Amino acid sequence: MAHHDIDVRIPSEIWVGNTDLEVAVYGDGRLVGQLHISRGTIDWVPSKGRSRYRLRWEHFDEVMVREGSRSERQSPPRRRRRQTRRD
Repeated sequence: MAHHDIDVRIPSEIWVGNTDLEVAVYGDGRLVGQLHISRGTIDWVPSKGRSRYRLRWEHFDEVMVREGSRSERQSPPRRRRRQTRRD
């Protein structure tokens, strides 16, 4: 089984605004692809390819429920209050 490493680059702000969160995924030391997380979509960019594969969040939810393997949560999800910018 492949060993996977994940590198995450987080922009200066925690809340995703106009900048995507980028997650690099490595398998056995080689880049598998990058996951781009934005407010409206989640995109997969394979390392060997020019295309980007995009799903809207509602469709991502449907795909994960239908195709993903089910596992129980280890702990309840953390809820954070959204912080607003003050000018």
